[in-house]
Amino acid sequence: MTTPASHTPVRLRGLAVAYGLACHVLFITGVGAMIAAMYFGMSQSLGRVPAPWSFVANALLLIQFPLAHTFLLSAKGLSWLGHLAPRRIGSRLTTTTYATIASIQVLLLFTFWSPSGVIWWRAEGAVLIVLSCLYAVAWLLLLKAIVDAGFALQTGLLGWWAVARNRAPRFPPMPKTGLFRLIRQPIYVAFALTLWTVPTWTPDQLALSLTLTAYCLIGPLFKEARFAKRFGAEFRAYQAHVPYWLPWPRPGVSRPVPRNDLSIYDTYADDWWSGRVRWLRALHNMVPARLAGFDPIVGDWTGKRVLDLGCGGGFMAEALARRGALVSGIDPSPGAIDIAWKHAETSGLAIAYAVGTGESLNLADRSFDIVLCVDVLEHVEDLDRVIAEIGRVLKPGGLFLFDTINRNGLATLVMITFGENILKLLPPGTHDPARFITPDELHRKLTAAGFTVGRFAGFGPRRVNWRLDPVFGRLPTLAVQYMGDARLGGKI
Repeated sequence: MTTPASHTPVRLRGLAVAYGLACHVLFITGVGAMIAAMYFGMSQSLGRVPAPWSFVANALLLIQFPLAHTFLLSAKGLSWLGHLAPRRIGSRLTTTTYATIASIQVLLLFTFWSPSGVIWWRAEGAVLIVLSCLYAVAWLLLLKAIVDAGFALQTGLLGWWAVARNRAPRFPPMPKTGLFRLIRQPIYVAFALTLWTVPTWTPDQLALSLTLTAYCLIGPLFKEARFAKRFGAEFRAYQAHVPYWLPWPRPGVSRPVPRNDLSIYDTYADDWWSGRVRWLRALHNMVPARLAGFDPIVGDWTGKRVLDLGCGGGFMAEALARRGALVSGIDPSPGAIDIAWKHAETSGLAIAYAVGTGESLNLADRSFDIVLCVDVLEHVEDLDRVIAEIGRVLKPGGLFLFDTINRNGLATLVMITFGENILKLLPPGTHDPARFITPDELHRKLTAAGFTVGRFAGFGPRRVNWRLDPVFGRLPTLAVQYMGDARLGGKI
């Protein structure tokens, strides 16, 4: 029986850290050896077994990887992994011990391969540059697939980190986002691409590529059998409309994508603060950039009554509460409001949340100093009515702070074509480009409602972080996203 995380002695937690350090050193070394060895067509390795015994040695190195890989992921293999660490932490360290053994397998295969000494073809000049770039892209796709599947799980971080923090491992949900929206097995496909984009070809590389590609085609079938047992109907529904290996549309399963689909806020409510869903992480990443834009306008938030209209699960609401604001949050999603309540309570923050819409606020007139409305205006049913309601609940001279999406071809290309359909940074159908709002249009509507409008500023992604998630900030253009402020009457 596994000892609860709360009873884990410090000595065993330190041992888990040592396991993690060994795992990651071996992982990095193994991947590095694999990248280098395949780039040179398996012609540069430490193996020195003479022919014909080199064929036997290489064959054993080659088949040990898929066979052991498959066994260790079986029920018996996972049980065996649990015995490779002290009993009190063994079952929680299985992801770490699995990644460690897999790394050792990779290191053995690519370090101790005995080259044949025959080079069929080596790219030169422009062809070398092109193939080198394709090889790099294939590895980046593999990294992206690993991140989409759960970086901590795939790299062994999940197990030792949970033990070190005196917690039980928290496994990610069944992967369905990112590249997993296109195909069910992007990790295997990306790895197969690395096998066939190398700039040097030898008999060794061909044998490696044929064997491991066959594994990439057959191995995932065992994985899917495990997923079918673990996730049941959820996996079967996913399996029914997402292709296995290549992103070819399936006849009879295509259907129009609904636009402005706000059901995602209920669907993903439980993951709002988990960090497991990429588009929610992107929303969280917007908070510092939004505060950097709004802080100079507001000055001191302390004691100000703030309405976060369209608060979702509470990213901005909690950030403002920590700045001393008296925050209320309104959102039409019951699931998002429920998780916002729970997280605020856990965090010791007093935030008044309620389910509601911007078109009909069940709030007293002239009751707020500031109304915040981010990632909302482009979703509402009646923009004029929402602006009127904001004006009603603001005190005279109160501030309206907002950001939204411009309406033009570039914004549609960036937000819909790339953001939703290609890169899958957002669930398809999140936005309706017809609801996007030009800065001039929003300026006119605010002015007509009695607001004095301040300056608009460009807003959007400026770089990516280690998880390949966008990090946001000011941009020199309003072409796609923009933020701004308006004051009810008076001067800005």
